[in-house]
Amino acid sequence: MDATALAAIISALAGGAAGEAGKSAWNSLTALVRRRFGDDSAELERRPPDEAAAGLVWRAGADPEFGEALAEWMRDASALVQQRRDVTNTISGDARVTGPVIQAGDIHGSINLGGPH
Repeated sequence: MDATALAAIISALAGGAAGEAGKSAWNSLTALVRRRFGDDSAELERRPPDEAAAGLVWRAGADPEFGEALAEWMRDASALVQQRRDVTNTISGDARVTGPVIQAGDIHGSINLGGPH
């Protein structure tokens, strides 16, 4: 199981990816952890995604039944996150563009098009 891929999914869902479906996927993960390990599900919320993922992968290695359930959750959540990343940006009609245009999906951080004019 890939901790980096799991961290990316956790991060995307924590950031609101996939809207209500993403919330449902997150709740499903916390329920899976809670069923298997009790109150340790709160650790998912407190830890950064990479640390949470590393802990889950470690537990999956120690508990094959949990590992299978987590792998199934990852497949479903990954498909959900990827499905919701498709972005279509369009400039059309009578649009008059006189400067730079940026069309993108999720942007994390700043965009700099150069210094002041």
